[in-house]
Amino acid sequence: MKALRSLLREVLSLPSGAVRPSYQAGPTGAEPCVIVSVLTSVEIGTTRQEFDGAREIERLSTARLTIVSVEAFGNNAYALMQTLMTLLQASSTQAMMRNRLNAGLVTLSPLRDLTTIVGAGTEERAQFDATFSHSDCVEIDLNRIEHARFTTHTETHEIASAPLA
Repeated sequence: MKALRSLLREVLSLPSGAVRPSYQAGPTGAEPCVIVSVLTSVEIGTTRQEFDGAREIERLSTARLTIVSVEAFGNNAYALMQTLMTLLQASSTQAMMRNRLNAGLVTLSPLRDLTTIVGAGTEERAQFDATFSHSDCVEIDLNRIEHARFTTHTETHEIASAPLA
């Protein structure tokens, strides 16, 4: 998520700290602030498992569709979100998403004007949802068994036990 926020900040040419997660308070005043938060994330198909014996790891790869809410506050919030929706579809932005996030844009919701009255004035707000396809990859240690003890039982009820090395 941090990488997506960074990408959006770069695409919009906003200053550091202007694109933030939903759990951080936004700045007060007229300067634009963009909040990015995950709404849902759904697995597509099943997780793919691969074993790398040389590194003794199991790699789990999951394809996902993630819906992200992008909301702008401040002067010209609606225009800023219109611009962002257009820029997300630019080939340069699409390449940045593929290279940095291993993700692609699937759909954009309609842009919503959420301007509201705050105190004695109005606060400009605009919001849209973006659906991204991406892969999550997790690697876990899967060490080989170097020593094990096993026991065999025969039909004559003899029990034999030996180390496996």
